[in-house]
Amino acid sequence: MSQANSAMRQDSQALKVAPSTLRAAPPGTPLKRSFNWLHLPALVFMIIMTQIPFVLALWFSLHSWNLIQPALGFPFVWLANYAAAFTDTARFWPVMGHTAELVFGAMALALVGGTILALLLNRPIPGRNILRGLTTIPFLVTPSVMALVWKNLLLSPSFGLVDWGLRGLGLPAVPWFSSFPLESVTAIVAWEWTPFVMLVLLAGLQSIPEEVLEAARVDGTGPFMTFWLIIFPMLRRAYEVAILFGTIFIFQTFGEIYLTTGGGPGVATNTLPYYTYQTAFNSWQIGQAAALGVIGVAIAIGAARVMLRFTADNTPEERD
Repeated sequence: MSQANSAMRQDSQALKVAPSTLRAAPPGTPLKRSFNWLHLPALVFMIIMTQIPFVLALWFSLHSWNLIQPALGFPFVWLANYAAAFTDTARFWPVMGHTAELVFGAMALALVGGTILALLLNRPIPGRNILRGLTTIPFLVTPSVMALVWKNLLLSPSFGLVDWGLRGLGLPAVPWFSSFPLESVTAIVAWEWTPFVMLVLLAGLQSIPEEVLEAARVDGTGPFMTFWLIIFPMLRRAYEVAILFGTIFIFQTFGEIYLTTGGGPGVATNTLPYYTYQTAFNSWQIGQAAALGVIGVAIAIGAARVMLRFTADNTPEERD
């Protein structure tokens, strides 16, 4: 018995000492993390597919290289391609303006349409799941197919459904892609990205407690004030995600322009990605095209960082 009692006392003393040995590290102490070699294939793949092409583009942008004139060689011109781009007031700056109009216009329309669809499809209506699936079709269809559908079936002045409806009302047909080229492309891009915004906001709506909305209805709050004072603030994170990813991907719009307007008329729908393509494969100026590509990447990264910093919470808990 005495041996058992002494063993129990030793165990109790060990239990008393154990918590002191499990104290958390002081704040600010860096954590040592071992490298997981299982991540190495993914890291190598990412470097090969993203970083090496970007480094090559950066190297090409510092040279003058014309594919159809190999006799000119591959001279190193430092930042001459970048200077030529920023001083080209006839092409570069109008192209940047068109890019900004397309991104902000399409994103604004997608936010409005996605919000309306998310609010409607969050209600208990018959066939809600089927309607949700149907509304995602524009986002799932490839941009080239969607561009051809809009060009030939919806906005064609000869047999498009929109102009058919206008003629039915006694109004003249409108050549949309020649009279309103940038607006037409913006509508196509907004139509494609509205389902994405809807899905993000719909996920956010489903995370809002029903008790909060019920309390607002009991207090006599109308639908508009309920959305503005309760739903909209609680969807902040969802809007941030939609704006961040939507802006980055809309900035890269190419297929819709290529198949509908070809950047025209003139340069009316010429955006930075399409202008880069024209410089590379119409003018064959690979150095200048690489410089435009690097500028586009810098703009996209800068916009993403600004939006992430702007949307980050500044609460004391998160700062700590």
